[in-house]
Amino acid sequence: RAFKALSLQDLSHGKKIFYMSLFFGGVYIFKNVLSAFEVFYQNNSIQKMGYAFKKVMLSKFVKADYAKSLSRNASYNVAVIGEAEAIFTSALVPLSAIVSEGISFLSLIGLIIYMNPILAGVIFVLGGTLGLFTSKVLFPLFYRWGTKIQEASLLSGQMLYQFFHGFKEILLLGKQEPFIDAYNEHSLIKAKAVALQSATNQLPRMVLEVLFIAIFVVTICVLCLEHETPVTMMGTLGGYLYVGFRVMPGLNRILNQLNTVKSSTPYIERVYKEYTTLEAVDAYVSVKNFSFKDSLKIQNVFYRYPNTAKDVLEDISLEIKKGSCVGIIGQTGSGKSTLVDLVLGLLKPTKGSILIDNKYPVNCQEWHKHIGYVPQSIYLIDDTIEANIVFGDNHVDEVRLNEAVKASQLGRFIEKLPSGVKTLVGERGVRLSGGERQRIAIARALYRNPDVLIFDEATSALDNETEARLMETIHKVSQNRTVIMIAHRLTTLRDCSSIIHLENGVMKDVLTYDQLINKENVDA
Repeated sequence: RAFKALSLQDLSHGKKIFYMSLFFGGVYIFKNVLSAFEVFYQNNSIQKMGYAFKKVMLSKFVKADYAKSLSRNASYNVAVIGEAEAIFTSALVPLSAIVSEGISFLSLIGLIIYMNPILAGVIFVLGGTLGLFTSKVLFPLFYRWGTKIQEASLLSGQMLYQFFHGFKEILLLGKQEPFIDAYNEHSLIKAKAVALQSATNQLPRMVLEVLFIAIFVVTICVLCLEHETPVTMMGTLGGYLYVGFRVMPGLNRILNQLNTVKSSTPYIERVYKEYTTLEAVDAYVSVKNFSFKDSLKIQNVFYRYPNTAKDVLEDISLEIKKGSCVGIIGQTGSGKSTLVDLVLGLLKPTKGSILIDNKYPVNCQEWHKHIGYVPQSIYLIDDTIEANIVFGDNHVDEVRLNEAVKASQLGRFIEKLPSGVKTLVGERGVRLSGGERQRIAIARALYRNPDVLIFDEATSALDNETEARLMETIHKVSQNRTVIMIAHRLTTLRDCSSIIHLENGVMKDVLTYDQLINKENVDA
């Protein structure tokens, strides 16, 4: 140790400065490497949390009450998921920066207190005044602008959804301008709010610069009044200048981040509201040892949609035996699709019950696994025919795929395509005819090899010849299966063992096909 001390004393002043420069340079590099690692770790952690939170939000949408989702716009749901991401990028990241900057800021403030308590008091008074102005004036403004941006983003996004989804009809009707004007109106509101927010966000920096100069002038005045020597004043002012150049940018960043957090508050509030109210705990249940062996029993069922005053269905009682084929007819608005949604377990009866084998509820995933459902309005993803049939399955069962294609009368159509089942269908199946889209939906239902087939006017877009061939196929694949069919064409119901006639939500008759035809002839 003595040797080292002696050798250090033997160094010239130039070498001492040289080694000290190397030391401080090394410390500075180490500090920045550590800071870079901290920034990377912080942002990576926040993005992971955001990813996990969005997964939770999507799972809550899946578990939400289906009846509630009917009253919601798809663009609103998309906006909520986007806002869930914005919470982490526009709120949590700034909060983390505030904590980091706050530690440095408090350390430097402590240094000012040590150097001159009176000056520190002046800084606190000025800083408190700025903080009061920010909290009472700027924060409410940023909150209002954040709300405007949120609503304008939602409405402009909704206009875009409607514009592109109805693009064909908009062109044919020559209604481009109204849709464009509606989008531009909301976009302009958003642009103005963003401009005001961005411009106002620069105010704290300007105010801080004025305060910095004011504090500097006040410091000189105080030191002069205390009759400090020029040497002492230069040393003190040098320290204040250093601290000022360190404090002011940090304080400016803190205020900017606080403004960003405040403008993100409307997003946080809406996402929090959705997070706490979206999931319906009893919407879908899990049933162990589920089986469908005997019948589906509908007993004294009433249903009324939320926020409406009239029942859509009234006192419906019906038993559907396993293996039977049941048809449902009625005028538009008679409650046919609502009854099917109740049977599917997507809606819960306002009164009454629907049970499988007199014990299992229909609002369970186990029941859904037994069902092949073909809606009137088909949803196709922008992918291949094969992907639309297997619909989300990572592993394709070629045998079941081929059987579903053949049963749905898609074989000849696919054989003519150069890419076969790998042919892309376009967004919402835009490259296919209505009949081809419906046959893909039927193939999708048959691919599941279900016990129950439910057709909600699934053959309405097919010509008579194709429908006749398809009905023969449906009759074949319906052996040992339960079939429920909603149809307008009476010929579609030829193979039904019983036909339910709904009128204004009431079950008017239960007829056979022959009885229905005779009744139609008499009425005619």
